[in-house]
Amino acid sequence: MKNILPLFSALGESIGFVVKQKLYLYFIPAILLSLVFYYMLSGAQSATGWLTFMEDWWVIGWVIGLLEKTIHVISFVVFEFVILVLLTPINSYFAEKVKEKHTGVKTEFDMAQLIRSLGRTVKILVIALSVEMLILFILWIFSFILGDSFYYIAALLISSFFLGFSFFDFALDLEKVKSKDSWKWGKQNYILATLVGLIFSLSIYIPEESGLAILYLVSISFVPHLLVISSSIVYYKKFVNIDKILDDKIEEFDEFE
Repeated sequence: MKNILPLFSALGESIGFVVKQKLYLYFIPAILLSLVFYYMLSGAQSATGWLTFMEDWWVIGWVIGLLEKTIHVISFVVFEFVILVLLTPINSYFAEKVKEKHTGVKTEFDMAQLIRSLGRTVKILVIALSVEMLILFILWIFSFILGDSFYYIAALLISSFFLGFSFFDFALDLEKVKSKDSWKWGKQNYILATLVGLIFSLSIYIPEESGLAILYLVSISFVPHLLVISSSIVYYKKFVNIDKILDDKIEEFDEFE
């Protein structure tokens, strides 16, 4: 709980970080991606709209309603994970810039590191998505008893944890924390991870429900990048021993000499 307030402080700091570091151009791919997703989702909604006339048909209507609810939740979850995978290269770079600012250690561009980071992100998200789908299936069964509201809220919170954890993992990866230990960190800080993921999920859910293009533009273009910067700021301020990083860097330099 002690790291909740620093998170909100870091969210405000992230905007200033983008301005001071002059990172504006790195947001262009996300802006283009937001427009693509907006038109794709608009087309998908139009394609499924023809089924609505059957919703009043007794058993068929119940089946269609059930399918729509299930597809909506699954597509929403997959949609979020796809966004994060596509934005991984830039998010990884932003995490490096945060590390450089807080430790003074500059991370040189390394294509091999970028590929490893992308592979690690995909691996973590695939595992998270698989586990999440299993949990969502169990929740879906219980929703027949506890209702749709229970299902949507529980699904949102579970999805938020995995998503929030993935934002922090960019910084964890930079500190060469193994995936297994990274998961342990996420479990130990599940409230913090869930809160970050919840901000992201709501930033996607609200535009999807409203259908407004401007909200898609804002949420997909800016929120994922700002959350990576904010998560990295919190991680380096609250969880990393900066002196140890500098000592390790000095030892590496001495060995090189």
